[in-house]
Amino acid sequence: MKINKAKHLLNILTQSGRNVNLAGIFLLVLLSYATLYSEVINKTVARINDDVILLSEFDKVAEPFIEQMKTVYSRNMSPDELNGKISELKKKLLDRMIDQKLLLQEAKKKKIKVSKKELDKGMVTIKERFKTKDGKPVSEKEAETEFNAELKKQNLTLTKFNEQLKEEIMVNNLIDMDVVAKVAQPTEKDIRKYYEDNKDKLVEPEKYLVSHILIRFDPNASIKEKSQAMKKIKDVESKLKKGEDFAKVAQQYSEDPGSARQGGDLGEVEKGMMVKKFEDVMINTPVNKISSIFETEFGYHILKVTSKKPKKERTFEEVKEYLTKYMMLEKQQEQYETYIKNLRANATISYTDDIK
Repeated sequence: MKINKAKHLLNILTQSGRNVNLAGIFLLVLLSYATLYSEVINKTVARINDDVILLSEFDKVAEPFIEQMKTVYSRNMSPDELNGKISELKKKLLDRMIDQKLLLQEAKKKKIKVSKKELDKGMVTIKERFKTKDGKPVSEKEAETEFNAELKKQNLTLTKFNEQLKEEIMVNNLIDMDVVAKVAQPTEKDIRKYYEDNKDKLVEPEKYLVSHILIRFDPNASIKEKSQAMKKIKDVESKLKKGEDFAKVAQQYSEDPGSARQGGDLGEVEKGMMVKKFEDVMINTPVNKISSIFETEFGYHILKVTSKKPKKERTFEEVKEYLTKYMMLEKQQEQYETYIKNLRANATISYTDDIK
């Protein structure tokens, strides 16, 4: 589990109050692990000591990741390149699943306990996911209905789901005990040295107040569909050139549901947050000017930059708290990777050739 240190460090710096805990990086809490209890007999793709990973189990976990990869890369890669990338992804996912099996085996071996309070809290956290639909809150009854429908879709009883939740918490408790608790907090001297060594990564990035108007088209749109979208965005551009208010035009015509109601307002955008083409136009558009029409994978855009803030260096006191969290996370990650290597070294693991 490698991280881009510079990018991850900036993420730490921009998220106040983050709870640094390795438990948050694991996949087990998702409902997709329901197939562990599948009664369908199918191929075994990996054996981990006395445990197995079934092909149906792997496919259930891998499917959403593969579909996302196809959506992102299909336009810019040949079929062979895409298949190669999917093959790499499958191997990484299988390794992650093997790690989870090893962690669960270790948790059971050490007889890690899970309290009723922990189970109740875990269930509340999972059910929170069902309290909104299409970005809007739903009633408690609707949320419960959605939750039960998901269980049924996964061929899971509530009892079996609770067993899975208990196992997830067992693994988290194991990690807290054998990884997190064994990492000492960095000293102020260490933190200051890290600050001096990484000042170039600790600058507050350039920030832009940006609004945009989007006319969407599907990534696989036909020439006709793209021409229709271009006609719409040119009509929008014509209105703006005549002096119509950008926010009102965005509210009426933009097809970005997240920003249209706010007059196209995207809020404060940091350099590095947006796709490259959007960022290039944003950087090169003067304040209070409107850009020309440009295309990204989302469709055709016109944007307006309201203000620009240059990057600035952060003082040690400004970043001390965040650096402490980051350095702790980095050490915990190193400790976790060593821990997993040791579990693998003492395990019997075999693969089949069914994951390609």
